[in-house]
Amino acid sequence: MAGKNLLIAQSGGPSPVINSSLRGVIEAARCFPGNIDRIYAGWHGIEGVLTEDLLDLSIQSEEEVALLRWTPAAGAIGTCRYKIKSSQKADFERVVEVLRAHQIGYFLYNGGNDSMDTANKVAKLARERGLDVVGIGVPKTIDNDVGDSAFKLIDHTPGYGSVARYWAMIVQNAEEENRGSHPADPVLVLQAMGRKIGYIPAAARLADPKREMPLLIFLPEAGLSLAEMAEKTNAMVTARGRAVVVVSEGCEVGDLGSSRISLAMPRSGPAS
Repeated sequence: MAGKNLLIAQSGGPSPVINSSLRGVIEAARCFPGNIDRIYAGWHGIEGVLTEDLLDLSIQSEEEVALLRWTPAAGAIGTCRYKIKSSQKADFERVVEVLRAHQIGYFLYNGGNDSMDTANKVAKLARERGLDVVGIGVPKTIDNDVGDSAFKLIDHTPGYGSVARYWAMIVQNAEEENRGSHPADPVLVLQAMGRKIGYIPAAARLADPKREMPLLIFLPEAGLSLAEMAEKTNAMVTARGRAVVVVSEGCEVGDLGSSRISLAMPRSGPAS
């Protein structure tokens, strides 16, 4: 694919590490001068691609690119909240038109789950239109659950290390709060991100590697019902008098409004 160019765009919230992902793309692309000629960026995400408002990152010095490591937010190339839906055929055709005009052989989208989906759809449509385009999703932060039937391989996500550390610290703080107030509030529940995969709630175990806390971690992979989670929490309260519960946002809890399931919350001592 010699002579082809690379186009990267960003979308979604400007996380602290989003520019590190951008820096990695630029520096990696420069390692393959025989395959990639120019490096373009869509100004403010896919909206910049649609309006053909592209930045030529190839002219940036190595020193300037290196500064992205210390640059927060997404001011470097901008981001957007615009999502191309499957029904918006004109938008997809316009993106392919821009790819063709600028000889794009690599289309990278830096963002979360929706961005991964867009990268895949754009690449597939481009190939249907006769273009040799590789679509790559670039996780901007902690999106360890972006993989599905369309994305078989995830190299790594740059923000996971920091969020794992964050959860270790916050659970340690929650443990102290729960230990001090458990006669009145025996169960403390924390919700962690993770729609399909429990990488993040699982990181809470780093707060208690010796398993000394009354800590329960519920992952979406376990497939536990609300009743089962309540039963395990009740058992912990009975045994230890309190419980710190970390639950993934992807856990299915049913209709909480009509649920009659309750957790044991004794005023003092273990549940009887």
